[in-house]
Amino acid sequence: MSQPDLNRIIARVEDLPTLPRTVLRITELVNDPKSSARDLARVITDDQVLAARLLKLVNSSFYGFPQRISTITGAIVLLGFDAIRNLLLTTSVFDLFANRKRISEFSQEQFWDHSLGCAVGAKVLGSHLRYDKVEELFVSGLLHDIGKIVEMIFMPEQFSKITRLVQKENILMFSAEEQILGYTHADVGRLLAEKWNLPPKLISVILHHHRPSTAGRFAQEAAIIHLADIFCRALNIGSGGDNKIPQLDKIAWESLKIKTEALEPLIAKTKSGFDDISLFITYTP
Repeated sequence: MSQPDLNRIIARVEDLPTLPRTVLRITELVNDPKSSARDLARVITDDQVLAARLLKLVNSSFYGFPQRISTITGAIVLLGFDAIRNLLLTTSVFDLFANRKRISEFSQEQFWDHSLGCAVGAKVLGSHLRYDKVEELFVSGLLHDIGKIVEMIFMPEQFSKITRLVQKENILMFSAEEQILGYTHADVGRLLAEKWNLPPKLISVILHHHRPSTAGRFAQEAAIIHLADIFCRALNIGSGGDNKIPQLDKIAWESLKIKTEALEPLIAKTKSGFDDISLFITYTP
C-alpha cells in the first residue's frame, strides 16, 4: 500500500468516476427505514433511462414473473428496495466506464461479462447457502475486479506491462500485478469502493476476494465471491484478463460447507442465470 503509483492514485482519487446522483439518492432512500416504495419510485421515474432499464430487467426471463410489471412501484414491491438499488447500480457502473480509453490487449466487454457472471454466481451460491442478503452478493460479484478498470484508465503504461506479462507467462493478473506494481487490483478496487462510500462489507470483499480467509468477519462473503469467480472461469464466462483459474482457498471452501454433489447444479444455474440476465444488461463501448 506504500508503493508510489498507488499513492498517486490515492492523491488523484477525486478524478475517479463517481456514481450518478440518482443512484446515490436511491442508496440513501434504501438505507432510510422511513422511505416508502412511492418515495423510491418518484426518484427513479425522474430518470427516464433508469426507469426504462428497470422495467426491462424486471420483465426479463432472469426474474420470470408470470405477469408483466408495468410500473416502477410494482417492481419495487415485488423485488424489494435492495434488489432495485443493486440493479440500477449495475447498469450505472457499466455506463461509467463505457467511453473510457482502453488497452488493446484487454477486452472490456469480456471483462464485464466476467463481472456479471460472477455476480450471478454469487447470488446462486448465496441462495443455496440461504444467505439473507443475496443482492449484496450480486453487487460484490459485479465489482470484485473493478480495480482492473481503474488501473487501465489511470495507469495505462503499467497496465500494458501487466497484460503482456500475463500473456507471456500465462499467469493470473493478480500475480502479474504483484510483480510489476507491488499491489493488486484488489487494493485499487478498495480505493474506488471507499470513494463511492460503499458498505464496509463490500469494501472488504473487493479487497480480499483472492484470499478470502484473510477477510475477518466478512470471510464468508469473500469466500462466496472467490468461488463464484472460479465458477465463471471454469465456464469461460467472459474474461478477467487472464486464462488461469485461481487456486481454490481451502479454508474458504471448507467454511462454506457445500457438498460436492451440489457443485454441478450450482454451476449450471450460474450459466443459465448469466445467459438470462446478459440479454438485458449489456456493455456498450
